[in-house]
Amino acid sequence: MRPLPAGRPRTPRRRPERRPARHTAPRAAAALLALAPLLPLASACGGHGTAHYRVPARPVRDGEHALPYREVTDGQIAFAAIGLSSGLTTITGSHADLPSRLGGFARVRMLAENRYATFHKIDLDRQLLVTTRGAYPPDVNAMRVKRQPTDIELGSRDRLEFDLMYDIPKDARITALRLYSDPTDELGVPLQHDPGAELPLR
Repeated sequence: MRPLPAGRPRTPRRRPERRPARHTAPRAAAALLALAPLLPLASACGGHGTAHYRVPARPVRDGEHALPYREVTDGQIAFAAIGLSSGLTTITGSHADLPSRLGGFARVRMLAENRYATFHKIDLDRQLLVTTRGAYPPDVNAMRVKRQPTDIELGSRDRLEFDLMYDIPKDARITALRLYSDPTDELGVPLQHDPGAELPLR
């Protein structure tokens, strides 16, 4: 055998150690699961898309039936009627009972929303109940017995719920509400002519 040439001694080459593969998929899935509850909050806070307030439903009151949601506007005030009671021969309040003079009371549950940028006052005595026997204003005594306001003041972008009470003939069939908001211009000056808005109740 021939001797090896002089020089550096040969050392065996080491193969690089293979590190175990990281399982990234489970970690990514866990991160997505952690973020999932925050995604609806992000979209809601952004105010984009079709986000809505989630208002719980409420049962109607005794003798009342829910109305389909219809909205009308007079100026920048939106009105909707959400419940109707009729044929009430007597109403009871906190301090008195009141019998109907004309035949029966009608009670309309209302929503009013102010879309003006300022406060807005609405005279509830102007809101007429339209029937087959004519149009009737709210009954003052019935409104008092039921502790309802005769006028309301709404803050900008505020919404208020209240009752309108009417005393109407027994044979009068209710058809609509004729609603007036006393609209103003952009400076808050009342307009000369209030056209009103008619809201069907049937």
